[in-house]
Amino acid sequence: MEGTASPPDEAGERAGRLVTAGVPRGTTDGIYLGIDVGSTTVKVVVLDDDRNLLFDCYVRSNGKPRRTLLEASRAVGERLPAAIVRGVGLTGSGGEPVARLVGGIHVNELVAQARSVGEFHPEARTVIEIGGQDSKFLSLEWDDTSRQMVLRDFAMNALCAAGTGSFLDQQAERLGIRIDSEFAEMALASKNPARVAGRCTVFAKSDMIHLQQQGTPISDILAGLCLALARNFTSVIGKGKSFAPPVLFQGGVAYNGAVARAFEEVLGLDPGELIIPEHHSLMAALGAAFIGMDEQRDGRVHPFHGFGLLEKSVRSGGAQGKSLPVLSLRPWVSHPGATTLSGNGGDVTPAYLGVDVGSISTNIVLIDADNHVLARRYLPTAGKPLDAVRRGLLEVGQEVGERVLVKGVGTTGSGRHLTGHFVGADVVRNEITAQARAAAVIDPEVDTIFEIGGQDSKYIRVHNGAVVDFAMNKACAAGTGSFLEEQADRLEIAIDKDFARLALAAPAPSCLGERCTVFMESDLVHHQQQGSSVENLTAGLAYSIVHNYLNRVVDGRALGKRIFFQGGVASNDSVAAAFEQVLGKRTTVPPNHDVTGAIGAAVLAREQMERRSNGDGTRFRGFDLSERTYHAHVFVCRACPNLCDVKKVVIGDEPPIFYGARCDKFEEAGRGATGKRHADIPDLFAERTELLLDGYEDAGPRNGRPRVGIPRALIFHDLFPYWRAFFATLGMDVVLSDATNARINRHTQRHSATESCFPVKLAFGHVIDLLDRDVDYVFLPSVLDREDIAVGQVHSSYCPFIPAAAHMIHANVDIEGAGARPLMFPLHMLNPRARKRDFHVLARGLGVPPQHVLRAADAGAVAQTAFVEGVRRRGLQVLEDLHPGRPAVVVIGRAYNTCDLGVCQDLPLKIRKLGVLPIPLDFLPLSTVDISQRHRDMYWRSGQDILAAASLIAEDDRLQAIYLTSYNCGPDSFIISYFRRTMGSKPFLELEVDDHTAEAGIVTRCEAFFDSLDLGWES
Repeated sequence: MEGTASPPDEAGERAGRLVTAGVPRGTTDGIYLGIDVGSTTVKVVVLDDDRNLLFDCYVRSNGKPRRTLLEASRAVGERLPAAIVRGVGLTGSGGEPVARLVGGIHVNELVAQARSVGEFHPEARTVIEIGGQDSKFLSLEWDDTSRQMVLRDFAMNALCAAGTGSFLDQQAERLGIRIDSEFAEMALASKNPARVAGRCTVFAKSDMIHLQQQGTPISDILAGLCLALARNFTSVIGKGKSFAPPVLFQGGVAYNGAVARAFEEVLGLDPGELIIPEHHSLMAALGAAFIGMDEQRDGRVHPFHGFGLLEKSVRSGGAQGKSLPVLSLRPWVSHPGATTLSGNGGDVTPAYLGVDVGSISTNIVLIDADNHVLARRYLPTAGKPLDAVRRGLLEVGQEVGERVLVKGVGTTGSGRHLTGHFVGADVVRNEITAQARAAAVIDPEVDTIFEIGGQDSKYIRVHNGAVVDFAMNKACAAGTGSFLEEQADRLEIAIDKDFARLALAAPAPSCLGERCTVFMESDLVHHQQQGSSVENLTAGLAYSIVHNYLNRVVDGRALGKRIFFQGGVASNDSVAAAFEQVLGKRTTVPPNHDVTGAIGAAVLAREQMERRSNGDGTRFRGFDLSERTYHAHVFVCRACPNLCDVKKVVIGDEPPIFYGARCDKFEEAGRGATGKRHADIPDLFAERTELLLDGYEDAGPRNGRPRVGIPRALIFHDLFPYWRAFFATLGMDVVLSDATNARINRHTQRHSATESCFPVKLAFGHVIDLLDRDVDYVFLPSVLDREDIAVGQVHSSYCPFIPAAAHMIHANVDIEGAGARPLMFPLHMLNPRARKRDFHVLARGLGVPPQHVLRAADAGAVAQTAFVEGVRRRGLQVLEDLHPGRPAVVVIGRAYNTCDLGVCQDLPLKIRKLGVLPIPLDFLPLSTVDISQRHRDMYWRSGQDILAAASLIAEDDRLQAIYLTSYNCGPDSFIISYFRRTMGSKPFLELEVDDHTAEAGIVTRCEAFFDSLDLGWES
């Protein structure tokens, strides 16, 4: 049964197929059913008394699992009309409620999987099972005594559907690729898979979209997605568990050969160690049938009641839980339209072109000098942004003919820079500025803008046409248009025709929650399993989008009196109605709401060209770009340990464009993706790193001295001078791991065993890197607090994950097996008596006298003081040299976020490219601020500095703030609210990072923030 299975054909999916030759139709009079009601599919198997598989049915449920099961049961009856059902086993996420209707025995999915594996593959030791919404890891062992497979360990995804089949389906649908054939074929053809995040499906989706905008080949993106899914499974589901071969890969995703190859690569399996069972998609149903058969034969009868109650439930629409108010549409919701182009005879209308290349749609608008829309196109990006732009321009050009003269072009959206090069843009601006400008042109009185697109959502506060505050969804695409489209596909309804109609007719909208997109999807599946009607589900989804947006994007910010709802999702009348129902405020959908980004880009181009005094004309290359070719490929730059994935795009015979490098190497060779000259802006973060390392050089080959490896993670970014001097005094060589790079990220994804913030997970990768550097010790202290407590405070503690990281790493990484010893000990730096006791523990671990360790600690304290004073001196000098005409922004956050360029995606360089000076947090005179008046007991040491910085920035007109935090950061989840309160009316930008790689979102947010502050940045 070893080998790769093929997906069932359409007929097999819909009606089932007889798979055992020699069994005449309807001749058996005793059968056993196995039913697996999953999140996206329903599986039914029929066995006879001899365990022969008579019939199987694998059907996509499309949001109607009970109806689908009922149809499958009829197919069984047609095939075996005279059969008597002797036993039924039900499993899957929807198996239990169905079991209450039809009888039989409900079987836990893990138990069912183990039972079928024991039947078909007793040699298996590990099972990877990935279905539509669920993932499972099983560690198994065959028991010769009982002749049964024993489940030794297991893990499952929780509420999140990250890395499951539904996401593969969604991406294939969005790209117009057949999931059952083209997807795997294209991914297997890739030679250079792109780096895509896998911890969360929406992070991965964001990565893929930005890779597309940069011209990355689709085959490389698909292969990268498969690898991301495999790494996500091993790190999030496996959590450092052993994947002992042989490994069975089963579930619907096992149809995909590219995912199978990815698991072989990620797990390092030899040929033949990954087995795909013949009936891999039916294993749970088969296991349930076997258990039902066993129970029946052992005399434990679980009566089968038939499918009558199930049919009744389907006819009645199922039970309803908590419902929301009925939606109704208001008359002020308007719809797209364009002004008819006028012109008599040979009159030519001066016009301005706007192009908005987004994640889902590409929009092109032509306006006249009075900002009237002359022509417009709303096209799917479909993973090929330049192709979409080329098509849209050609169509608009054919529509307007020779009646217009384009005098300026603006581009916006996540693909704005590449598109700007391609079309010859005069202005390249971020989406926030473009959306706000369009709204102000449509209605000068507008003060609040809700914009929800395919992958991004934005809140914009406007005063007299100027942006005064804004927020975007962070790295996550929760509550955006792509989710609605995916769920409409799941429910088999047309998003543009049926969704709003059904939702507005819903008698009792379902309460689906407003969490992360994949959590919402899981809630939807739950309600489907309970029999909720499609009408109530669609209305519930409209409410979910609104609640998600208001709670996670608006997040308590002020709402004005004149609210515009813009973006592609505003076409959905039910979402507009839900906004009004929730807010109790009039929410206007303006004309051309779906292309307002393009309108804004065109308006900005008009204003820019009208301001030019040198008489230069537009750079526009014309409407017909069919002969304008482009070529893109990705390569890894190995000039330094960063190992950047660099995208090279060549348009025609022009100099190449480079994206993704964390230095200026390629921008000097060709044309950079973004930014302006920044050589005159000092790199204060590089200066801080120089002070931290103080001339450190790699220890080189062994010289007879003991070698201690220090991970370049977490406390390293604060305390390296201390520990470098400490170990030097003891006569030991210090060996550092590389700076965070792609290789260390891969180590992290493979070995991290915790769902913490990214910097804590990165410590795993840095330790793995050290094990390849011939070290005797790996330095893993559990530092609980700091010695330099802030003024007026009692505590000075680190986040608990920092001292815990050493124990998590030791439990999941075989340091001793690699020939090194972990130096693990608690360290209380604030309490001298406790610190002395802790150093005695370290002395025993090193085998040196305690007095030597204490002397080394004194040397470390001197070095640490020198570093801190050096940073403060440089910071005072920087502040003295600042003047109001030179924009400066303080990057707020923990040093392991802000100073690890691999974590922050080199945010300081991005800020410098925008003409703004980035300043490290500890360059500020933080010790001069006493926050105890407001915060008597700020427990966290980093929180003390963050709030002190807020006080300084709020009172200094020369300084702005960017708050950099990590997804899953517990302390920041509440510190940031105190930071906001301390900043008062002064706005700041919040950025959230994780192990995703897309940088376009960070650049967009920074550009929009600086635009809103009018810091003078201009493309």
